Amino acid sequence: MMHPNQAAQDIARETIHDLHNFIHVGMSEKTIAEKCRQLMEAKGSNGWWYHGLPALVLLGSRSTLSISGRNYQPLEDNRVSATDIVTIDLSPTVDGWWGDYARAIFIEDGVVAEEDRPRTSLFRQGLEAELHLHARLLEIAAPEMPLDRLYQVMNQEITALGFENLDYRGNLGHTIEAHEAERVYIERGSTATFAQLGRAFTFEPQIRALGGNIGFKREDIYYFDADGRLRRL
Repeated sequence: MMHPNQAAQDIARETIHDLHNFIHVGMSEKTIAEKCRQLMEAKGSNGWWYHGLPALVLLGSRSTLSISGRNYQPLEDNRVSATDIVTIDLSPTVDGWWGDYARAIFIEDGVVAEEDRPRTSLFRQGLEAELHLHARLLEIAAPEMPLDRLYQVMNQEITALGFENLDYRGNLGHTIEAHEAERVYIERGSTATFAQLGRAFTFEPQIRALGGNIGFKREDIYYFDADGRLRRL
């Protein structure tokens, strides 16, 4: 049986894929954000769960910003340069079921790099750190693990990699809910376990290298199957 959030998550994933063929040098955050909305609507999204915001697009040095969707506005005067990074966080819904998916898109020598295949060492460093963190999640997360424990372990991993957690609330993800305000966060002091919550959750570290001026973000939805194995949606 298909997971109820699968359709919305697939829309987000396909939208990021399509954006690799759309973004070009000189394009603004605002134009990219509007294209995200258009693509997701064309693929079947009929709502946006995160403060009514289809996409949170941050370009260049703004990729280090951690900002609530309540306060976010895409900029018209922040435009793609020949070597650049765009972080995109999408929040489509399909009949109330959420998707939540974020990726970094890399521009090298005036051309968008192949998906998850940048050549620039700085970009590769950030991507590989994100991939490592998601791989570690699959290794260590368990249904009976308190969210605080996952928070502690993953922040230790971030530090060991030479990065810092940029999230303005310090969290690393949240449960998938029917209502935005009901989210439970992977944050310090959260004693709830995944088994107690019984819901899918996101993992979305937003990080930068110590002393760096660009941020990286990668988000997927995960859930525990009937056998207690962690799966990526």
